Amino acid sequence: MLDLGCGSGSFHYETCRSRIVATDLSLKETVLRRGDPRIEYVLADSAAIPLANESIDAVICHHTMEHFADYKAALSEIGRVLKPSGWLWVAVPNGSALDDKLYRFLFSGGGHLNRFSRQGLVDEVLQRTGLKMVAQCDLFSSFIYLKKPSPDELQYFPRKAKVLGVMPEGLSALGALAINAGTRIADKLVGSRFSQYGWGFIFSKVAIETTTLPSYFNVCRRCGSGVAFAMLRFRTAFGFGFFHCPYCKELNVGVSPPENLQ
Repeated sequence: MLDLGCGSGSFHYETCRSRIVATDLSLKETVLRRGDPRIEYVLADSAAIPLANESIDAVICHHTMEHFADYKAALSEIGRVLKPSGWLWVAVPNGSALDDKLYRFLFSGGGHLNRFSRQGLVDEVLQRTGLKMVAQCDLFSSFIYLKKPSPDELQYFPRKAKVLGVMPEGLSALGALAINAGTRIADKLVGSRFSQYGWGFIFSKVAIETTTLPSYFNVCRRCGSGVAFAMLRFRTAFGFGFFHCPYCKELNVGVSPPENLQ
């Protein structure tokens, strides 16, 4: 499995039984010191993957393709290294959504070099790799970047985003709760997509066993985990209420999802 643009690991490696090749343009020393023999960290550009043709069973591009300087070249490389039976996971922001626009405004782009539309990306993947979309889910925003940063994080923030560091903790938490609740209530009432982050896709040349992906309407504002509404333990009032994330225990506002979402 290839984790393309891995950072410190774009998914929970401990849940994967495969050998993992994790690549990025820069790798922290703490990452390189990890001792798992199944994982090989490689300093590499996504547009020039240093792997043999048809050598990879699966490629993961988890919230990374928007950062690639040449994502079209990266797609061509993905098509080259994937086995004919392989598959590709891509998660990207909707380039016209509120989430991406707010993030780019606060963080002066924040490293988002590419704006994607759903059909535009699906067509580009097919053209560059020959892979067809076999499954899709909607991803909803946690507006996680609005949380109060640590002093170490704050030093790298652009000028507009530094307001998040001086804002009182309670005020920033209230703001994050309000935007999460407000966007979801609007989406539920008028059918908008203010709370949408983007999409998750599985692409393959062959049919695969898992082709149904859930779309989680409620997402934790601290850890970014989507949570099925049926799992939330809280009392609803007018369709929403408060819940603690089952993963990180952060307090969130929950809104009952539209019928086609979880």
